[in-house]
Amino acid sequence: MPTLRGQQTSLRAMTRDDLTLLHRWLNDPDIMQWWDGRDHKASFDRVEARFRRSIENSDRESQRFMIEVDKDGVTRTIGMIQFSRLQPRAKNSQIDVLIGEPEYRDAGYGTDALRAALKHLFEDLKAHRVWHTMQAGNVRAQKSAEKIGFVREGVLREHDQVEGKYVDVVVFGMLRDEWLKQGP
Repeated sequence: MPTLRGQQTSLRAMTRDDLTLLHRWLNDPDIMQWWDGRDHKASFDRVEARFRRSIENSDRESQRFMIEVDKDGVTRTIGMIQFSRLQPRAKNSQIDVLIGEPEYRDAGYGTDALRAALKHLFEDLKAHRVWHTMQAGNVRAQKSAEKIGFVREGVLREHDQVEGKYVDVVVFGMLRDEWLKQGP
């Protein structure tokens, strides 16, 4: 699996050493309110089972990368980005990003990591369309998607259930031509 590079971030393959970070992040209420829900605790064994195929580089459905930044000569792992393998006929992929370290949120690192992954998807893998979903209440993620050039395509009403409540999910999409028009 290649290392992908953004202007501020590097995306590298997930390793077994990342499980401790992933376990912590997937039990952080600030993150989980937008992912599986704060009432959905993740045991270490469950985290290990969820990411085992990614660590072994045998996942046929998704590719997952850890997001790293270099600051003052120190490399720090701050999050994860994942995207589904391209569907053979339609050439589309779903993408998600998680910034796990609180002090690195709202600083452009997630946006930079998304750009690096989109570059790989559109330019290297020749994706036709990449789509990104988030809960309607996740304004931070929506602003990031729009800043990159994703187009808001619609709302899936009460599409997911989080913490016992149905929530709307917003769908954003980007086409290869739209990506290429943006330039480097």
